[in-house]
Order: sequence, then C-alpha cells, then structure tokens
Amino acid sequence: MPIIIKSKVIKGEGVGKSVGLKTANLDVQNLEKSGLKEFGVYVCKVKYKEKFYKGLLHYGPKKTFNNNISAEVLIIDFNQDIYGKELEIEVFNKIRDIKKFASKKKLIEQIKQDIKKEKSPCLH
Repeated sequence: MPIIIKSKVIKGEGVGKSVGLKTANLDVQNLEKSGLKEFGVYVCKVKYKEKFYKGLLHYGPKKTFNNNISAEVLIIDFNQDIYGKELEIEVFNKIRDIKKFASKKKLIEQIKQDIKKEKSPCLH
C-alpha cells in the first residue's frame, strides 16, 4: 500500500533547474506527517488536477550540493507551472539511497537511470 502525501508546491533553491530538470519542491513537514520515515529516491505517482503522472520523489539531504534536507518530485513527461498548486503523491518503491555525486553530470546520469527504473513495468 502506498504512502499518500499531500502538499502544495513551494519555492525551492533552484537546484533541479540548475541541472536541467524541473522538480516540484514539497514541504518536508508534509512528508514527515505522511509516515515516510526513510530518506531515499522513490517511484511515485503524482495526481494533479485529477490526472496521474509518473514520477520520482527525492526525500533527504542534497548531498551533491549543500546537504539541506529537501522533498522534491520529478514529474516525468510534465511541463506546467505548478507553484502554489496542491499535489497528491502516492509513494511506492524505494529505488536507491541518497548519495553524493562527484559532479552535476554524474548526478544527471544517475537520474536518467532512475527514470529508466521508474518506467520498468515490474515497479507498478
């Protein structure tokens, strides 16, 4: 059974944009209240305006950049301005732990691998 998180999209630090990937930043307190206890990268479904999208949720420190704790979701095949909008996220499998990468390029390569895992039919 998935963990359900409801959160408005908040302004982040622009890290996702800096690596060419738009992410929706969430209020970390909403994740803590949802029962998601363990930091990591998770496969998820994102509900926005009654439509579902596939996604990846990062919850934990941004080790490659500044170690600040964040909660952000990369919504796959989605390009809308959703600042201040309410999202419902169904969190499923954890696909990896948070780790520090040697460069932004290495991080992007890992995210591309994560997206391939998300698209794997065995995870849904």
